Amino acid sequence: MIVKNTKLIASLSLLWPLISYADCNQFELTHNIDGERLWKDFSYLASDEMQGRKNQSSGSKLAQQFLVNRFSEIGLKSFSEDQKYRLPFRYETTFSHIDGVNIGGYLMGRTHPQQFIVISAHYDHIGTRGTKVFNGADDNASGVSAMLAIADKIAKQGSEYSIIFLATDAEEKGLYGSKAFVQNPPVELRQIKYNLNLDMLSQNQGKNRLYVSGARYHSPFKKVVAQAIDEAGLCLVNQHRRNQRGYSMAMGSDWRKASDHASFGKVDIPYLFVGVSEHAFYHTEKDTVETVDPEFFQAAVETSFNILRLMDKLPE
Repeated sequence: MIVKNTKLIASLSLLWPLISYADCNQFELTHNIDGERLWKDFSYLASDEMQGRKNQSSGSKLAQQFLVNRFSEIGLKSFSEDQKYRLPFRYETTFSHIDGVNIGGYLMGRTHPQQFIVISAHYDHIGTRGTKVFNGADDNASGVSAMLAIADKIAKQGSEYSIIFLATDAEEKGLYGSKAFVQNPPVELRQIKYNLNLDMLSQNQGKNRLYVSGARYHSPFKKVVAQAIDEAGLCLVNQHRRNQRGYSMAMGSDWRKASDHASFGKVDIPYLFVGVSEHAFYHTEKDTVETVDPEFFQAAVETSFNILRLMDKLPE
């Protein structure tokens, strides 16, 4: 997720009106994903070996190769045999350009094979500073490993729509990977039906809350979110970012621009955004695997999979 003035946001969000929640004291697992494999992928992506996965770094290249290998193991189709899941891009900025590599693959749907849902998660983070490694476990090794777990599930049971699994690069620099994807998609843009964006799924810090945002901008998603809340094994809260973190107050920030879903929203592709709220370890060297509750993380991934399943049931 993009760096923000977290101290200002935290202080201002205290002034924001409180919203009521369901009982969030406990959660339960449905075991509908492979928790052991999830944790293995998560731990490797957030390891010191990855060196914080900064865009264009050696750690980034290591993460890219890992994702290519996992996509191949799962059985995802590549958009190009030459590139083998790699979708390199150059994004022109006002005074320079950003180079990066998205990793993308897909599975064909049964009922609507020419209509696509994109499930996205950025794999880059902020790298190292001196001797400190910013592992980015929650941000966003969690979202990427969740996407891999969901891809593995879809590969086994199938889907109605075709599903694109997109690991984006250079999100931390300004959403450049997802911007490049929607500007030059591997399928026609009109074929992309929805986006499900996963960013920061693992840090509950005792709150046991996961948030899903975006339903207010696409009416059919309201039923999806309501059903997902009813079926969730944890406390799933609708529409979190502005209320929880004071986005509309702090420096003119807006949660709708906080992660890759913003790029899809800008080209009128409806999205749902799933994640936890900002926390004390956000963009610090303490965002490590050791600070994560494995059961909460698995429950969050299971809930994310269920949200995708409900999106996949929507009529064309």
